[in-house]
Amino acid sequence: MKLAVNLYLITLVTALGEAVHFAERHGIALARFAEVLNAGPMASEVSRIKLDKMIRGDFAVQASITDVLKNSGLVAGAAREAGMHAPLIDASDALFARAQQMGLGGLDMAAVLQAIRGRPAATGGA
Repeated sequence: MKLAVNLYLITLVTALGEAVHFAERHGIALARFAEVLNAGPMASEVSRIKLDKMIRGDFAVQASITDVLKNSGLVAGAAREAGMHAPLIDASDALFARAQQMGLGGLDMAAVLQAIRGRPAATGGA
């Protein structure tokens, strides 16, 4: 059960980071993006908190990149052991590994955005 829930959480935050990056690259105001996302059916407590952290560049740790990477590895390993194809957790695991390699391990999982952007994060606010 824990691994199934973690699969959803990890891929949710990874997808959110990619959506933020997409919005940025298309000139969408992130405050407006957050307003629309937070008012719709895809909003959750997690998405609201992590989106706010991404927009503000506040990567103060709630769940660290290092811890999430450990959990994504466990999920990916359990998927392989079950003989199932799990492309979303595999992609997320690779991005969290990249974030770890970038020296972001002690930051919040929202800092996966920096691996998606391809640049290191500041440790504080935007």
